[in-house]
Amino acid sequence: MNRIAKFMLCLVSVLALASCSNDEPQTNPDALATPEFTYSVTGNAIMVSWEAVEGAAYYEITLSNKATEKTDKTVHRFENLEYNTEYTISLQAISTDASKNSKVASQKVTTEELHVLQYREWYPKNGASATAISNNGRYVVGGNDRAGFLLDLSKDEMIEFTAVEFYDVADDGTAVGSAHDKNPDGNAAILIGDQVVEIDLSSLAVNHGMSCCTGITPDATYVVGWYWEYDEANSYFAQQYGAVIPFCYDVLKDRVTVPVEGERIYNENAATAIKAVAPDRTLLGYQQSQGIHSIIWADENTPYEYVHFEYNDEYEPQFSLGDTQNLLSQSGRYIYGKATDFANGQAALPAAYDRQTEQLYTFTGGSVSAMSDQGFAFINDAPYYLGTTSYVVDITKGEPYEQIPFEEWIFDEHDVDIASFHPSTDETDGDNIMLESVITIGVSEDGTKYLGITNTNQGWLTYVVDINGQPAPQQ
Repeated sequence: MNRIAKFMLCLVSVLALASCSNDEPQTNPDALATPEFTYSVTGNAIMVSWEAVEGAAYYEITLSNKATEKTDKTVHRFENLEYNTEYTISLQAISTDASKNSKVASQKVTTEELHVLQYREWYPKNGASATAISNNGRYVVGGNDRAGFLLDLSKDEMIEFTAVEFYDVADDGTAVGSAHDKNPDGNAAILIGDQVVEIDLSSLAVNHGMSCCTGITPDATYVVGWYWEYDEANSYFAQQYGAVIPFCYDVLKDRVTVPVEGERIYNENAATAIKAVAPDRTLLGYQQSQGIHSIIWADENTPYEYVHFEYNDEYEPQFSLGDTQNLLSQSGRYIYGKATDFANGQAALPAAYDRQTEQLYTFTGGSVSAMSDQGFAFINDAPYYLGTTSYVVDITKGEPYEQIPFEEWIFDEHDVDIASFHPSTDETDGDNIMLESVITIGVSEDGTKYLGITNTNQGWLTYVVDINGQPAPQQ
């Protein structure tokens, strides 16, 4: 933090000095003429051109707070900028005698808006599948079989990674997951900028093997995950939690901690992990002992509590909101995934739990694979295990719950016709990919972007439906 603070202070000082020097009146009558330039904008690129200034050795051109670039040409192109963003172009003719440098010419310019389609899809070459979308709906990450990607929807740009898997992403594109270059089983890691950095867990673990980051807050300041302790007999934390131990990582403080243990129903724990973190740092995890049971920490310093766990007088589980893949909705209001009915043969049920009302919702099908804060549950493999596509349930309408195929729901609710983007290719049996084994796995906080995946003969397909996008082009 000290280095960052010093850097920012120096940057402010440099900018202040630059501002002062640019504002000073030109007093040297032999100074070079101030260059006159024009520009053109294409998407997120800016082309700048100017007439040569007599006597100039070269030119210095700057775009807002980006590094100044030197050129002896009279044209310069800025690429890969933010869309719909105002920039300031500054241009100065430089003489071999610094006292004769020209005044700085500057103009403001705004890049174009990115006109995205309502439906977009990607086939990562490395075989990774999407795993999460950021709360603000800008970034998507993926991870599968020691490969991953970061997708910037605002630029329609995907960066693929080898030996890295990502499972969550913050609003600024900071991603978390596991790095597999040094440890094939994976080490907890965080992507900051373009650098994948492993998180040092040596202060917690005696002898840990695999580890993984599973969640990050939208502001990118707090990360959660788990690690596997191989030396349980000599580990203080393993005595509390079992072989798999939850951890928290404060990014700004560069500090790893293990959250406070709660009151255990069962003395023996095979594993305890954190799966997700809400913006207010509420932690969602699971405890694996006589079944899998969801637990929640108000924060890392508050003991965890069980979430909707029922057991009889013999402490035998009867019903549990518990699964290793249960997650939190964008604000943390809902816990969604699966529940287990132990009294009926350990039947698994798609489930969503409203933490505000303490109400549990269960459905038919496989699992709730995504949940929006607006109360829409997205169910995979429904209804009655006969369907193969993603279904949508509006829990705010109450029972009986109506399960609507995603393609129909998105058309009825938001007038997005996915079939016009991905129509059937075989009139006899149909081949609309949205009706065959797609899974909705993420929703932006404002409910305008929907992330899904499906496995095809071309590999994993990642798709995003943006209700504010443009309809399919007319054929």
